[in-house]
Amino acid sequence: MCTFNNLPACFAPYLAFLNNNREKNIAPPATPLQDFTYHWKLLMNFYVNHLTNCKVPIQTTGIPRHLDRLLEILLEEEKEEDEPGPCLEYLLQHKLLDLLVTLASAETPPGMRTVCLSFLRKLLGRSKYPLLHHTSIYGPVQRLITLCNGNPPSPMEAEEVQFLLTICFLVCKYPHVTNIINDAPNIQKQNVAARLNSERMEIEKVTYVPTRKRSNFNPLFEPLDTQAVTLINPNLFHSENDRRRFPGVSRSSNKSEAARGTSSQSNESVSSTEVENASQSSSPATQKPISESSSRVAAPSSEGQEYETSQKCEDMALMNEIDTHLQNLRDFRLDTEYGGYEDGSYIENGQCLMESKTPQKSKCLLLDALLSYVNTADNTVRIRACEGIMVLASLDDPSFGQMMANSDLISSIPSRLENLFNAIPAHVDPNEIDGVDVTWGLDSPAWTKEKKFSGCRQVAAFFMWFDYCNQLIREAYPDVADALAKNIKVNFFEKIVTPALAEHHVVLITALVTKCLKELTSAALCTEISYWLVGQDRGPEIPNVWTSPVLHRLIDNCFTDSDDLTLETLKLFEEMIEKRNEHILHCLVLVYLSTRGYYDNTAADSAIASWSDEEDEREREKKGSLDLSYEQSHSRTLAPSNIHRIVNCFLSLIPRYLQTDTDVNNYERYMADLERQYSTVLSDCSLMAWPLEAVTVDDSASSDSRPEADHCSVRFYMGPFMAMLFEKVASIPRQKYEVNLQLTVVISRLALLPHPYLHEFLLNPLLPLAPGTKNLFTCLQKVVKQLVNEVPKTPDHKQMLKETRERLLEDCSHEGEKENILFESVIVTEEFCKELAAIAYVKYHHSM
Repeated sequence: MCTFNNLPACFAPYLAFLNNNREKNIAPPATPLQDFTYHWKLLMNFYVNHLTNCKVPIQTTGIPRHLDRLLEILLEEEKEEDEPGPCLEYLLQHKLLDLLVTLASAETPPGMRTVCLSFLRKLLGRSKYPLLHHTSIYGPVQRLITLCNGNPPSPMEAEEVQFLLTICFLVCKYPHVTNIINDAPNIQKQNVAARLNSERMEIEKVTYVPTRKRSNFNPLFEPLDTQAVTLINPNLFHSENDRRRFPGVSRSSNKSEAARGTSSQSNESVSSTEVENASQSSSPATQKPISESSSRVAAPSSEGQEYETSQKCEDMALMNEIDTHLQNLRDFRLDTEYGGYEDGSYIENGQCLMESKTPQKSKCLLLDALLSYVNTADNTVRIRACEGIMVLASLDDPSFGQMMANSDLISSIPSRLENLFNAIPAHVDPNEIDGVDVTWGLDSPAWTKEKKFSGCRQVAAFFMWFDYCNQLIREAYPDVADALAKNIKVNFFEKIVTPALAEHHVVLITALVTKCLKELTSAALCTEISYWLVGQDRGPEIPNVWTSPVLHRLIDNCFTDSDDLTLETLKLFEEMIEKRNEHILHCLVLVYLSTRGYYDNTAADSAIASWSDEEDEREREKKGSLDLSYEQSHSRTLAPSNIHRIVNCFLSLIPRYLQTDTDVNNYERYMADLERQYSTVLSDCSLMAWPLEAVTVDDSASSDSRPEADHCSVRFYMGPFMAMLFEKVASIPRQKYEVNLQLTVVISRLALLPHPYLHEFLLNPLLPLAPGTKNLFTCLQKVVKQLVNEVPKTPDHKQMLKETRERLLEDCSHEGEKENILFESVIVTEEFCKELAAIAYVKYHHSM
């Protein structure tokens, strides 16, 4: 700092004058509240300067800049103070957002809606206070939510859905405010006379109310007349104490304004229905009671640089001018934009007349708004809308979950699934379906932009939405998940897919269903789809009587002349088994085997011989040693002591002169892969209440005589699915290699299941069967018999078998060689027997 000590004495008077007037010439810095009200006043000046034309683009105005500055002030205030400051109190108590949302609904100027959405989203999302439950916040938020509608599409979809998503996350963060996003008409169901009287008293304290009246009006748009005017002149909001401190502010003028307000009709918004009672008790900005004599927003005395009395006349003139202008803005506003009042409710002469047209099914404004964007062409907007729906569906709130379970969500999701399914071209190659790898939350340009195959984009779009349905049900509240899963089953699978399984493009339909089942991870949806596939009845079917139309349709499709259809249907059955769904496995096979009706009870001696004397000795030692842990954790059925006899039965089924593999023990090459598969199967089936041993039910009535036992054996029915498999096994010599290979895969998946009855029925060649009963081994014996009769008839059949094996298993091409179904069936049968032997040994090894 420079000094003037060496200046001549003649300058002394000038120095004294400067020192005396320094404080008068330098104004103190503006307080945050003054800065806040200053920018709000400049924002409102736009509407004064454009009284006749409010259609200028908002980018050419100062509105975005002033709103950004208002936001900065609010956020900076939160950083500097541990409790809500005067600027936030000013915003809440004077309902600035009501006016902003009204201007946004009128799009005045054009682009105001986008700016308002951005401002409110940033304010609510960045504020450290839970503002959403404040009456001055949730009213405008409700109105703004109803303006966000994706039908029809608009250029501001991205900003709209981003705002909705922010509200979703706030509701998730503060679950107690879920009722705020419910239908706004529910808020106004109260005593209107009491509401109007309460509003009139509050308005008289704080604001000027214009004298013009309206007979019919929508209360949602009332902030235009009152709040807009009050926020321009802060002098109107001084409390009695402030007026005593600043006597220049005339009290009589406020009284006259209040008198005018008493005779006028209240213009408060519907969001202020519960204004003061709720705000004084629950506002995060005002956690202490607000007395009637206190200021609506009183800045601390240390910050109090107030308006001069001379400004009052100028501000009042400005208020009246803006009041007139805002009244004209109604010409630009469509009351029907607020979707919550489409039922025609209005207030007239102090009475509320509700004229309901059609009752709204949904009670959640936010959910309805998000659902309007699920069909948009903008993938990013759709994904964000889906995120918001998933957030709402996952809220752990019983009442809110029940509301969502009865909302339009339950019908909208399957409807889009149906539309995307119907959009898939019929010429899509079914072989391409399994390779489609997409997820709902990620943009997959390889499938949505590149042309992988004809119709790939439509297929990808369908599976993206199915993946979303799967994840939504997986994350949703149980009531919502169950309702949505049932609706998808009824309105999509039963209504659309079931008839398609008998139509011309059934191969493609079957491939799509298989892919859906493969991608399924939701327990609730898996349960409903299992009911669709095999029916809900868990009892055994009567032969030739259809109780599950879809299952029998699939089984019939395996017997058509189309090898492609048979192949795709067998792939679907493989996926049904791979899901390890207890209901599917029970209805397919287990319910028919649980009685062990295939076992010959009269052949007790042969049964003992089949398991060997060593096994009986082992059982006696086990019981004598009282090793209960061993008996409980190991299965005698799955781990018989004569395992080598069982393995040899499968390996020696093919005669030597038809075997193409010289290494008899080559079945061990299947062991490593089967070890991994069986470990996974054991883990998946660990919670299923399956028995440990295959035990014959002691029926004394049938064991007394052979005729009655024979009668019981006649009643055994292996079920339509197992009967189809065995019939297809018997047809191996006449079926294409691809069908035979897929058939063996399905049976192998069944054989890997750790169910004792299923195990011995498929993997115990030494099992005594009831008369007239066949199992897998007997079917394979018939196949081998056919091959033994037919193959030697072909000259040089040994060389042809060798070349066929090389072509199928070693990828060696032989030019000019044609496919030979008979020789290919020999290779399939030989390798299938090795695989069955390996499965039996792997299960034995794990059960020891």
